[in-house]
Amino acid sequence: METLLAFLHDQQPAFLEDLAALVNVDCGTDNKPGVDWVGEWLQSRLEALGAAVTRVPQEHYGDCWLGVWRGRGQRRILLLAHLDTVYPPGTAAARPMRIESGRAIGPGVSDMKGGLLAGLYAVAALQAVGFEDFDEIALWAVSDEEHGSPVSHLRTMELARRFDAVYVLEAARANGDIVSARKGSGQYTITVTGRAAHAGVEPEKGVNAILELAHQLLNIQTLASLAPGITISPGLVEGGVAVNVVPGRASAVVDVRVATPEEEERLVQAMAAAAKAAPYIPGAQVTIEGGITMPPMPYRPETARLVERAQEIGRRLGFSLNHTFTGGSSDGNFAAAAGVPVLDGLGPIGGLDHSPDEYLDLNSIAPRTALLAGLIRETPRYETRKD
Repeated sequence: METLLAFLHDQQPAFLEDLAALVNVDCGTDNKPGVDWVGEWLQSRLEALGAAVTRVPQEHYGDCWLGVWRGRGQRRILLLAHLDTVYPPGTAAARPMRIESGRAIGPGVSDMKGGLLAGLYAVAALQAVGFEDFDEIALWAVSDEEHGSPVSHLRTMELARRFDAVYVLEAARANGDIVSARKGSGQYTITVTGRAAHAGVEPEKGVNAILELAHQLLNIQTLASLAPGITISPGLVEGGVAVNVVPGRASAVVDVRVATPEEEERLVQAMAAAAKAAPYIPGAQVTIEGGITMPPMPYRPETARLVERAQEIGRRLGFSLNHTFTGGSSDGNFAAAAGVPVLDGLGPIGGLDHSPDEYLDLNSIAPRTALLAGLIRETPRYETRKD
């Protein structure tokens, strides 16, 4: 590990130059030219490292990219990254990357330009020490992650099945934790149609859609008790036209999260039953539509083995490593749905994502990239792989 770490310390000035080049380009998800610029930059680096590169064109979003290295062994490792950010045009010019108090600060520096570079530099470090004991190392960089990967997620799942492990290059948490499990997520929309009437003159002729919606939301909220990992959070509510009118229409959008596929199945079935139930207020019409769109990334025995391996590598590098379970999601969720062991948060340490103060911890770049390189080198062979 010392040789890998020394190489990466020597490469840190180049890493920071590359980081500034990527951060100082507007590449919000809807900015196809900007995301494609980042992708073409990535293409040049992948080819310089000897990868076979495939461009996957997209119409609305930026193109996706796959770089593949071939070795002389049996293990297959997939590195998962994204090219896009959340920031609107003009942000890079207004807030170019700067170095301040041991941090690189700028739009997308943590989410996830630092992790994208960590993947490239980890492969470069392994090449520098002559590592060839693998069948395939691949880097899959998508362009639409910040929108939930609507176009790329099926390709991610298809790719992931062929690998022994997937390492997601999102930044490590601000406290240094890597991510070993993530909740799946989705949305349901509840729409109520009632009957408008004058609230003072003839309220009895009305059917109050807001009141029916309130009953529906309270009932749906009880479904969180089905399992400890289920959370339900109404986030948007609309209804009514005036305070003196019995509302004839109301709607709500509810965020739902599940920790395991089993919880997902229970919640989906319960929501389907709620959609078929009679309304609380006679005359109201209720529709419930939606579902889980981001599958859960559960903590599996294979994940535990990867965590233990990462912690051992961390000890050899001189730091302790913890892992965490989060309700947020990433492309790692789609990889996990393919039945492959996944570890996330394997980029350098960062924080305050999606804010003007988003940062990357400079002191973490070399050790965390060495951790990633060590994991690639020591990934176990799993039976879950679909050759």
